[in-house]
Parts: sequence; structure tokens; C-alpha cells
Amino acid sequence: MEIQKRCKYCGRSFIAHKMTTIYCSPSCNNKDYKRAIRQKQIAEYMEEEKQKTPKVDILGGKEFLTPTEGALLLGLSRATFYRYMLNGTIKAVQLRGKTIVRRKDIERLFDNPPTYQSHSEKKQEKREYYTFRQIMEKFKCSKKAIMTRVEKYNIPKVYQGRNCFFDRALVDVHFAQLIADIDLRDYYTIPQLEEKYKMSHAAVLSFVTRNKIPRITQGRTVYYSRAHIDTLKGERESIDPNYYTYAEVMEKYHFSKDQISYYVHNYEIDNHKQGRFTVINRKEFDRIIKERMETNSLEKEKERRAKLPKLNAIPEGYISVAQIAEKYGVTPKHVQAKTREAKTPKFVIKHLNYYNEAAIEQLFNRDPEKFEVPKDYITAQEIAKRFKVTVHHVHGRTREANIPKITVKHVNFYELKAVEALFAKNEASEELQKNESAEWLSGTDVEEMLGITTCARRSFVSRHKIPSKKEHGIAYYLRSAIEDVNNTLAKYSDQYYTVEQICEKFNMDRGKVYGMLRYSNVRKVHEE
Repeated sequence: MEIQKRCKYCGRSFIAHKMTTIYCSPSCNNKDYKRAIRQKQIAEYMEEEKQKTPKVDILGGKEFLTPTEGALLLGLSRATFYRYMLNGTIKAVQLRGKTIVRRKDIERLFDNPPTYQSHSEKKQEKREYYTFRQIMEKFKCSKKAIMTRVEKYNIPKVYQGRNCFFDRALVDVHFAQLIADIDLRDYYTIPQLEEKYKMSHAAVLSFVTRNKIPRITQGRTVYYSRAHIDTLKGERESIDPNYYTYAEVMEKYHFSKDQISYYVHNYEIDNHKQGRFTVINRKEFDRIIKERMETNSLEKEKERRAKLPKLNAIPEGYISVAQIAEKYGVTPKHVQAKTREAKTPKFVIKHLNYYNEAAIEQLFNRDPEKFEVPKDYITAQEIAKRFKVTVHHVHGRTREANIPKITVKHVNFYELKAVEALFAKNEASEELQKNESAEWLSGTDVEEMLGITTCARRSFVSRHKIPSKKEHGIAYYLRSAIEDVNNTLAKYSDQYYTVEQICEKFNMDRGKVYGMLRYSNVRKVHEE
């Protein structure tokens, strides 16, 4: 049965064989089906949009918010909001069992925001890049080879104007194999062959091609095997080019015959007698020497520790490195060096070394209870504890300043007066040390309190002689002194300028300001 019909989707006439057929082809059937689904989805979306209620302030204008409410206000996740609190971007007060954030502090973030930068600009600032020319010069390859390798390893490109840049770290990783480790003592270049054997360029190419000389190509430079060429030219006795003689190894690596024999016998390197020479396999010997040169001592230490007996409980009569250092008043580093030198037996338990207490007592050979501390002398540990620095820093500073010291049974004692003079800047005055109510601010706190830069803060504390102290490399300043200076400045701010304000307002340097004030006899007030 043939029926003339018109396609429901495309509108073309066609011959149908059933009454129910409404499409001219399966393609039109699929397209119409997808269109119906798309229209249905659009209708459902429009219906949902109509039913949505207008947004209202669910926080109700609250002045203080929880982290969850703050995250909701900014449209962030709770984890991201907590991360901003942790790095100091958003200030928070942590009460017992609850964390509170002020809404004004969140809104104040948008008062003077830094200039927006895209992620690509930030990445470009932090990461280092190569240009085409730099890659070509470093890896000795053509521009075509660069593009092939970039596409192969999906190295991203960064465009800046007409220039193209490639990530330095990724290029170093994926282009490293282009720089072959060539020992030039084993190879000739074409100019060297031309000069040594008085051959033309064409003669060299013909010679190496005819004799199938092994070669290595690096960029545009080709290197040919020295052993093969010297053998063919008669400058080397007819010994297989794949083997070294003892004389060649001694010349190349500056080894003695005993050293060569050690490597050959201990590493079982292929060797045999050829005439009056003992020859050694070239590839195997080079590989062993390279591995020896590149072996990390850490790997050996891991192997050695793996052979030691493993325990989970500390045996009776064994103490750790930290306990030894505390007992005998030395550093852990000194304990490790001393026990390693004496080859003291030990157990490794959970990556910590434990030594026999009797063996350690015999090694250090002194009774800590009967040990007498010299008068007016102090150890490095006591200096570090008093002046809030590390023991390593104490050793460095005292060595630079040549502080008088005495050594008694492996322990250094430093003269107390010289140490106090050296580290005097680290401590506050005795009155401030006794004052328990004195409040100290770090440099960052001072900058936030005064709203100034780091350079301005240093100038401020120096100019006004703000009392300070130093702990673990961080400077702290007395809060009350800073507030007194601020009150003094506020007292005269309406009627007087400071020198810094004059410099900033009239774009003048300090020397010019002082000269003008002196000659114009401008009235001034000096406050200590």
C-alpha cells in the first residue's frame, strides 16, 4: 500500500507504506523528538521561574553573624569562609563554643579592594616562562621540534601581545631528554676530524658513512665514536671499540689500577684478555661509574635500616636521642654524630633511634648530677630559652662575635656578660620585664592599628623611640607607648603639621622643609 503524505518535521512529500507513518525518514523522527523534549524542558523551567518568590534578606539585617550566615551573605561555602577567617581576610571573634563575625567588617572589604587580576595573570606572575629562542638555545632544537613536543605533551602556551611563552617547569621536564649526557672525551666532531686527520668536510662524511661509525646527534652537532675512528686510522691497536683498556680508563677517569680492578671484580664487569691487554666492557663500566656518582646516600641508609631488627616496644634500658641530649646537655645533632662515630648499637622503633643507656654512659663518661656549671657562664640552650631564639642562631651569632667560651666535657659555655651585650636588643628593659600588665604588639598589629605601611611603621617606632623586644625573630612594640604618641599627635593635629605631612602635601623633601621653616621662622612645637 502506498500513501502520499507530508513529513511532520521538514514538510516534504513522501510515499508512506503505513497509515501511522508521519515522518519521511528516521532522521526527521529523531530531530522532532529532540525538539519536543527541548520545548518541554523550557516550559518546565519557565513554570518554575514563575513560581519562585522574590528574594528577601533572610538574615534580617543582623549586625553580628555566624560563619554559616556570613558564608550565605557572600554566597560562599562554609569551608571557604573559614579559610578566609584563618588567613585574616575576615576578622572574627572566637567565643566559647561560638564564632562571631561582624557584618560591617564583611562589608568593609569592598571599601578599598585591590585591583582585580585574572587567574591567568596571577599564574603568569608566579611562574617562570621560556620563549621560543630560549628553548632553542638551551635544548639545541628547531622551532618545528619545539611545536611537535609541545603538542605531544600538552604544554600550555601563554600569549602576551605577539609573543608566545611556555611554562619553564614543564618544558624542563619534557625537553630534558633532548640534552644527552655526552662525554666529549669519547667522541669527535667533524671540525676535530678535519683538523686532526687533515681531511675535507666531504671526506669526513664519506669516511664515517662508509665505515658505519656510531654517532650521536645533538641539535645540529654530530658526534662520532673516538674509539672506532682511532682503531680504523691505526692510532689505536686493533682492540674491539666496545671495550676499554686499563690505560684508557686511567686516562679518562683518573683511576689507579687498583681502583679499576675493584670495580671490575666487585661489580662483575665483563672483561677478558686480548693479546697483551686486559679489556673491560665499555658500556657496563660507564654505567657502573655513573650509578656510583649518582647514588644517594639516603638510599644506602634506607637499606641499612631495613636490615636492622624492627620492634614495636622500647626495650628496657634504652633511651632516645632527645633524652640523651637533655641528660648530658648537648644537642641532638652532637649525639647522632658521637654515636655514629663510636658505632654504638641501636634499635629503630617508629623511625626513632634508641641506644643502650649503659653504652651511652660509657661513651659520654660523665655523671650529670656531679657536673659543675662554670660561674658566670651559660650554655647555648639557656641562651636560646632566655632570648627566644634557636640554638642554631646562638651558635652562629656567638661564632661571628667571637664570644669567649669554654668547653667542658663536650659542652660549650659562653661568658654571660658578653652574651647579654650581644643579645641586648632582643630584651626589653628590666622595668618592662617586671611589668606584667605591659601589652606588646607585633609589627603587623601596629600597621593595622595605625593604618600605615611596613616602611612607615619602622620609621615611626625609630623616630619616637618606641620600646621593643624580639622573640623568635619577630619584633614586638609596647602598646602604651604607641598610644601616647598617637594622643600627642591628635592633640596638635588641628593646628600643626608634622614634617611628614608637609612633605606629602607639598611634595617636598625633608631637607627643603627644614630649610624653609628655619628661614621663615615658622612657629613649631617639639614633643618627645
